Amino acid sequence: MRKIFLLFMLAATTLTKAAIVVITVTNNQFTPANTTVAVGDVVRFSFQAGFHNAVSSGVANAVPAGAADINSGAPSGANPRNYDYMVTKSGDYKYICEVHADAGTFTGMVGTFTATGTLPVLLKDFSVAANAEKKPSITWSTITEQNVANFTIRRSSDGFKYQDIGKVVAAGNSTTQQDYSLVDNTLSQNDKYVYYALAITDKDGKQTLSPTKSFKNPLSTAKMVMSVSPNPISRPGQLMIQFNAEKTGSLLVKVYNNAGQMVLETKMS
Repeated sequence: MRKIFLLFMLAATTLTKAAIVVITVTNNQFTPANTTVAVGDVVRFSFQAGFHNAVSSGVANAVPAGAADINSGAPSGANPRNYDYMVTKSGDYKYICEVHADAGTFTGMVGTFTATGTLPVLLKDFSVAANAEKKPSITWSTITEQNVANFTIRRSSDGFKYQDIGKVVAAGNSTTQQDYSLVDNTLSQNDKYVYYALAITDKDGKQTLSPTKSFKNPLSTAKMVMSVSPNPISRPGQLMIQFNAEKTGSLLVKVYNNAGQMVLETKMS
């Protein structure tokens, strides 16, 4: 994953079989902050840097009825380390870092994932690559489809908030390979790295999400720092700096107030 945050992570999942879905924890963020898994998958929280944990306690309606609480233990700076959570129930899951989030309002360093049961499609391929005009071409194939209505292509510039950019009608019911594609003609040159996912909608209106794919925009003219929020800062631990990075390393960050006084100096991974 190329885009890095003061709150950061990385992951993978599959629609075809039980898998280990990795959520990387570093620099005060879970990555990806939201994703889709299947019942039987293992969600692995991979702690890489920072003083963090991942728990569902204190969060309203955090896990489906009958599911175990998410609990990686007390916050710790002992890294790297892993915490594995077995998904046993379908539904929505919510979790936080107790140090950097507010459980009551579910803000700050938070994350979610949705667990599905029987999925309506079996994906063979899902990829994003630059076409001849250097625009992102999203392609995917299905091996089987059951009662599928359409595919909605979703795009995100931060891996957390997504917007719908297009819709493709599905074959519906099929046991032979079906190939689909869509070109994203609306990608801004300000976005150097973006993320795509498919929202698969069946004819009953239910949706499931595909794995997330990243794309490096060859037409981008993006600057180093993309955003700083919130501004002003209401309480400690809430500052998020979103920036682009080409490779693993460290970034020296200095924050100044309106009087020109430096109030924070730190290194970010």
